[in-house]
Parts: sequence; structure tokens; C-alpha cells
Amino acid sequence: MDVNELIAGAAAGGSVMLPSGEFEGPVVIEKPLRVSGHNTTIWARNGAAVKVRSNGVTLEDLRVEITDGSACDTAVEADFLTVVKNVEVLGTVRGFGAADGKFDVPKTIALGEFSADEENSWRLTVTVPERTEIRCSAREVRFSPDVLQAGKNELSVYVSGIPAQTFLYAEILFVSTFTRRIYLTGKASQTAEKANLRAIFAPQTLTDVICLTAAKAPAKGDKIVLQKGQRTALLPYVGSRFSVYFSCVKKCAADIDPYVFLLDKDGRAFGDGSLIFFGKERSDCGGVRYCPDDGHIEIDLSAVDYRVEKITLAYAVYAADSVNNFSAVSSPKISICTDAERISFVMDELMSESCAVAAEFYLYKGEWKISAVGAGYISGIAKLCNSFGIDVE
Repeated sequence: MDVNELIAGAAAGGSVMLPSGEFEGPVVIEKPLRVSGHNTTIWARNGAAVKVRSNGVTLEDLRVEITDGSACDTAVEADFLTVVKNVEVLGTVRGFGAADGKFDVPKTIALGEFSADEENSWRLTVTVPERTEIRCSAREVRFSPDVLQAGKNELSVYVSGIPAQTFLYAEILFVSTFTRRIYLTGKASQTAEKANLRAIFAPQTLTDVICLTAAKAPAKGDKIVLQKGQRTALLPYVGSRFSVYFSCVKKCAADIDPYVFLLDKDGRAFGDGSLIFFGKERSDCGGVRYCPDDGHIEIDLSAVDYRVEKITLAYAVYAADSVNNFSAVSSPKISICTDAERISFVMDELMSESCAVAAEFYLYKGEWKISAVGAGYISGIAKLCNSFGIDVE
């Protein structure tokens, strides 16, 4: 999917709706147009991901981010007055008046350990370019003030009512012309001292966390069909718990089995226990389960080992040979479901391969996402296991 082609094909003065998923920019808008998204992310490794080169442009319901640059890099730039509605950015903006100013808020506010079941508080100094509202859906967390004025602000964070040994992970929105998302982390402990307006100086990243806030529930019937290479966030569609089913039309009696690999940030397994399949039906952490009755996979992202940053889902033809392989099936499809199918992907480019990586679930900047892979391997499942550091016969 080429977003620039969609925009080029739209009539000047009209509207274009971008599909769900993540698309690489830069996206350049050179005529009056309303550009709307639906769980749509435009990204670029560096340089502006969205460039407005015309007057009469409206941007709405989008997420725009720089992936490899710094927080000071420009994500959205406009040469003309541009209307912005519900646009989240990771990076800075240019051409939007007061919104162009300095946004100096840590990406992650790490609270460390704090006293369980009591109200704890911290203080920090942040700088925002314009009047900004702070929103947090976690009832255990509140900010004072929750409306900031342009410039430097003294900010207090209050956390209460969290049981011992619970990890806190909350998403905080700073909403002005654009929306910025930050993350609040910490751990409640029975032995930790109560924090009483403790100063926060050096935010750090806490990876072994569970989410206290519920994911946005998909609207009834809301679903997405992924294309090969497309990525999208998981939480808006399926939350942290979901099932994965495989279906296809078989031309012979081929048995196709799922294999799930739990991997670290470098794509390496933690040992033989990182492979979940018909020979090992449940991960040690309990976050992934193979269901032998029909072969579907159940995944609970909140329960996987904190070291896991990627979950690779593959399918292999049992006893594969020159006839018994993916050429013997058509329309191989994965369906990611909660109460109904929410995300689907058809691997329609497979030929004589004996195994295929269907999808990867990966952790990116604190958020679980899915990438539709659809890559086939003639060498078989053993070779794929070896590539992740798992030795098999």
C-alpha cells in the first residue's frame, strides 16, 4: 500500500481515508485535502514523516513518528496553515505556531519502588510549548495540575491503591494541538518507603511490567485485514489476550502445525523452552499455549516472561517433501480473535516452501504490535529453529 499514491489519486478539495496499519513516509501533501486515518501510523526513520506543501489541508486521526532519530527531530512539517485534529506525534513539529515550541517531558517516567496500598507522590519539572491537558485512564494515577501552561511547569504525580508486588504501567497523554504519549512505570512493594513528593531526576526504562489500564475496546465488528509487510498496534483490536487460528484450503491431506518462538530483543531464544508446539503445549511463564484439540494458539501478553520482546509465529507442513508442502494448500490464513475475528492475514505468496513465518508480535517503545510477515522457507522448521538458537534433530 502506497499512501502517497492514495493521496495523489484524491481530488483537490476532497478527502482521503488512509487504511489501518503502519506505513513508511515521508508522506507529502501538495493540494488542499482532508487526510484522515483509522488506527493509522505514518513513520520515518529520520526526517519529517508528513510534509504539508499546500494550503487547505486537514490532518486528523493519525499517529506520526520518527523511529531512528531523537525526540528533537521533526515528525510533521507544514509550509501552510494546516488544521490538526487528533494527531499524535513522536518528535517535534514545524509550521504550527505555538505548537512548534519546546516539549521537554521524559518519554518514560520511572517511579521505581513505592509503598503498596498507600498514596505516594513525586514531583518533576516539565516544559510544554502551549496549554496542555494531561489525561490518564488509570484510576490509580492522578496529576496535579492536570492542565499545564506554556513554558516550564512544576508537576506532581500521585499513585495510590496498588497492591504489593504489582508492576505499574500506565499510558499518559499530553494533549494540545498535537498529542504526545508517555509511559509511567514503577512497582508497589510492602517494604518500600512511602514516596512523599519525591523528586524525579533521571527517568529509566522498566521492562518487566504489567498493564493496569484496559486497552481501548474495538468497536463491534471492527477488524483489519493485513497485507504482507504491514504492521499495526495490537491493543486497539485485541487487547493483551487473544487466540490465533490457522485455516486454508487443502489439495491433499497435509498436516500443518503451529510453532511459537519466544525471543529476546535480538531475536534469540532463551533455550529449548522458548519453543511452544505440539511437543510442548505451554510456555513456562504461562503466556503462550498450544491447544491440541484444534491446533489454535492462545497468547496472553501480560503473562509472558518480561525478557520476551518478540513472539514469532510459524507454521510447518508435517513430513514435508516435494509434493507435501505449501503448494498443496491455497489461501493459508491466520485469524487473530477475541470474541470474533479482529485481525487477519492471508499468506498468498507461498509456493513449495515447507514452513512459513506468518507473523511477529513485537514490543516497540512499550507497545505490542504485529507485523504480517508471510515468509516461506524451503529448508524446513529445523533450520528456522536453528536460526533462533534452538538445536533440534
